[in-house]
Amino acid sequence: MHILNTKKGVYYIADTLINRHPDSDVLTDVARLAAHSVRFFNDEPVIAMLSYSNFGADTTGSPLRVHTAVEILQKENPDLAIDGEIQVNFALDRKLRDEKFPFTRLKGKNVNTLVFPDLSSANSGYKLLQGLSPETEVIGPIQMGLNKPIHFTDFEASVRDIVNVTAVAVIDAYVEKIKNKK
Repeated sequence: MHILNTKKGVYYIADTLINRHPDSDVLTDVARLAAHSVRFFNDEPVIAMLSYSNFGADTTGSPLRVHTAVEILQKENPDLAIDGEIQVNFALDRKLRDEKFPFTRLKGKNVNTLVFPDLSSANSGYKLLQGLSPETEVIGPIQMGLNKPIHFTDFEASVRDIVNVTAVAVIDAYVEKIKNKK
């Protein structure tokens, strides 16, 4: 996952680094891990599961995988603000989304977590935002779902990037230490 600190707010982007062609089960796991990570950063997850399709407009391929993952997550987590499959423009524009899709669990909420249907779109998406808005601070990659607090940086990481990932690792390790004392 990467965290983007933008002019519009903080966004959590997943899965930007690991799963190339996730099936519905992997997308379900990624969304669960993303929700857990967003809470770790003291934020409440509002998750849009992205696609090029909106709510069943395409019933094959990646939209079907995303739709299936959303069904599972909604059933298992009735209080979680998660929906999709949805196009990114609707996910990020609350007014447009609420007008066109008033049935969504995201109604009235500002999405802060974007789960992409595959690695290519997630990685390209966060790098596109970074390239178009150099003032956007990108933090990550943040590893999710590992047994130990392990993080690493990209090979082109700046000093600030290294400091940010180190700070995340230190907080992660401290929380792990506190959990192990209980």
